[in-house]
Amino acid sequence: MTAGAAPVPDGLDQSKLHFIDVDGVRTRYYEDGAGEPLVLMSGGEFFGALYSLDAWSLNLPVLAQRFHVFAIDKLGQGHTDNPRSEAEYTFEALMQHTYGLLRAVGLSGGVHLAGHSRGALLAAALTLEHPELVESTIIVDSSTLAPDDPRFPGMAFYIELEKRIPPGPPTRQTVRVEADAQAYWKDQVTDDFVERMYQIALLPQRQASQACRDRVAPNVWMPSLERKKQETLRQIEERGLPTRTLVIWGYDDRSAPLPLGHELFARIARKTPRAEMHILNGAGHYSYRDQYQAFNRTLTSFCLG
Repeated sequence: MTAGAAPVPDGLDQSKLHFIDVDGVRTRYYEDGAGEPLVLMSGGEFFGALYSLDAWSLNLPVLAQRFHVFAIDKLGQGHTDNPRSEAEYTFEALMQHTYGLLRAVGLSGGVHLAGHSRGALLAAALTLEHPELVESTIIVDSSTLAPDDPRFPGMAFYIELEKRIPPGPPTRQTVRVEADAQAYWKDQVTDDFVERMYQIALLPQRQASQACRDRVAPNVWMPSLERKKQETLRQIEERGLPTRTLVIWGYDDRSAPLPLGHELFARIARKTPRAEMHILNGAGHYSYRDQYQAFNRTLTSFCLG
């Protein structure tokens, strides 16, 4: 993308959207294309985050020309149901649900697994736990997976951001605050994308997860997230990732600054011989939207050679 350039049309082909039952959880996913399977997983601070498979809308049509693409709504995000109890608002439940979904749609091996932000920790953890499933691992702008750095406190960006969002029911203006703050090119935050986030904000399951957030996030979710992060980093430090691994990072990422990406890649590269890092200039935290054409080229070249 270049300054002032309009992005490609940002709609989603509704005929490619599907729902499936995964262990009693109604789950939404997007499927298109043919070829080697590629799974795209979004980030999201907590269950009920507004980011979902919709965030990949600028990438999906082109990637489907070369891959059998699956984009998923993770447990408790997008149009997928919440965990069945507050005790299941854990990273372990998220991993179990995601693995169940991949098996339910018929994926058993050869998968190119891409995760953004907290979805990258999910991708790395699944790769380590189910190496038979994954052909390559793609990590995108993830302070969640990166080693902690006191220069960049993990939640500082989001704490400041929340101060800018007025209390009350969601509006189209409030749901775009985070997207605008993260974007390098504001024109990738299209009206279509904002409308899809707004409709997610109005869903009963999203409102239910937000209602329990203050109780569940610090006591259940964050401890499980931290356990899995440290376990995953320890395994990477000891033996690396068992797949070809690509790290993609936005040079202008405000919430996951580039030095975090450098340190994460250094950890991965020590024990993962087939590892590359690509930095996209003019790209923020959602580098795959800010520079969707360069992102698509980079991912396709790495996965398919």
